[in-house]
Amino acid sequence: MTNCLECKNLTRVFESKLATYLAARSAALYRISTEFAAQQQVDMERAKNDVEEHLLICSFATKVRCLTPVPAFRP
Repeated sequence: MTNCLECKNLTRVFESKLATYLAARSAALYRISTEFAAQQQVDMERAKNDVEEHLLICSFATKVRCLTPVPAFRP
């Protein structure tokens, strides 16, 4: 990615939210609360959007042309 600390932090948050969402989608937990899984999906999508928006304005990313998109997640 880049040397930008904000990029790294946002990516780390996104990966954490993605892992939480995937855990919420696990068979046992999903049966108990689909609302919880839905909220985790919203949190994950927000984190993904934060990364993508930052990459559009990040001076490090534009200098090295590292506008690598966050991998799309398809449930």
